Amino acid sequence: MMTEEIARPAGTIDYEARDGRAYITLNNPSKKNAMTDAMWDALMEAYDRAEADDDVRVIVLTGAGTDFCTGHDMAEVGNQYGPTTIDAKGRPRRPSQRARLRYDKKYVARFERIFTCLTPTIALVRGYCLGGGLYLAEACDLVIASDTAKMGHPEQKLGLSGAAYFDAWEMLTLGIRKARELLLMADVWNAQEAFAAGLINKLVSDDELTAKGEEWAERIARLPRDGITIGKSATLLAMNALGVNTQFAYGPVYHALASNMRWEEDEVNFFKQKRDKGVTAANKEREARYVVKDGDA
Repeated sequence: MMTEEIARPAGTIDYEARDGRAYITLNNPSKKNAMTDAMWDALMEAYDRAEADDDVRVIVLTGAGTDFCTGHDMAEVGNQYGPTTIDAKGRPRRPSQRARLRYDKKYVARFERIFTCLTPTIALVRGYCLGGGLYLAEACDLVIASDTAKMGHPEQKLGLSGAAYFDAWEMLTLGIRKARELLLMADVWNAQEAFAAGLINKLVSDDELTAKGEEWAERIARLPRDGITIGKSATLLAMNALGVNTQFAYGPVYHALASNMRWEEDEVNFFKQKRDKGVTAANKEREARYVVKDGDA
């Protein structure tokens, strides 16, 4: 079957269904598969389509090119809540907490959609898997990664500083200490570090990634359809009993608050730097801020 594009500006979500699988590919390789809002919406359409297809027993999620996904397109970050407006007295008026909560609720619901999909998902990860890209991998049932994988939450340096949409899942999976390290240090772990911590199920060489994904997908596709759905439903009930699903309720609230925080004079405000100097320069200043050299402490 021909691969179809769920077309959107600045990147696409490619969809192909065959042999009991749905292949969903994040296709924006020039930006390391960074996701625009339009791409997120298209991804949800792809998941709806796969779940509605009775012949699809497993979803394979991957990124085009050499990377999985670097999260939300930074060109859109900071503008997603709408523009600053001018009130009747001529004063600038930032987007309200109401507007922030509405957007963040929709944004978090996208990860919840994948997490609760009744069709199991295998993520095939190579290269960068960061921020929202890591949330995508965490939302999947299984992760197979190549030895080129680099996983982490560098977006914590934007001001979030230790909280994530998948906090509960990360604490359960990594243990509280490693989960706190992942977020507070905001380091990018190499493939071996991510595998040792528990972010990855199977680690293979880069040239083996596709074949291993096909092997695991085939093993799932041979299971009975009802069994797959009942098993995933029972898993979600168990997750709910453990309290994991609460992360999708608190996620929008914490993010709306964090995106409206006050920046002090001695702090690096990425959003101000992005406005004044552009995304690339702002990213460089952000990263330089957190490089600790001998004698700094």
